[in-house]
Amino acid sequence: MPGKNNGPIPFRFSVKAVLEEVPDLDQMDFAALKEYHQELEFVLEKLDAAEPRNENSEAYDVWAEEHEDLEDLIDEVLDRMEDLI
Repeated sequence: MPGKNNGPIPFRFSVKAVLEEVPDLDQMDFAALKEYHQELEFVLEKLDAAEPRNENSEAYDVWAEEHEDLEDLIDEVLDRMEDLI
């Protein structure tokens, strides 16, 4: 049905958008970083739930790359938060 979420593809595009629209972490205060971190953890949780079953598929390769990129971004946010403590 048009306009209805029928699976992980719409979510994949939202993950891609999250990874493409990273704010300047150096300009964020601790509270903003904490909120951003919580948002990223939520996205990671949803991405984990959408893990493709076939580890030998192209879909899995795309998922794994997005997962790794998201984890790297979360690490960057945590590092920046530590810098501010």
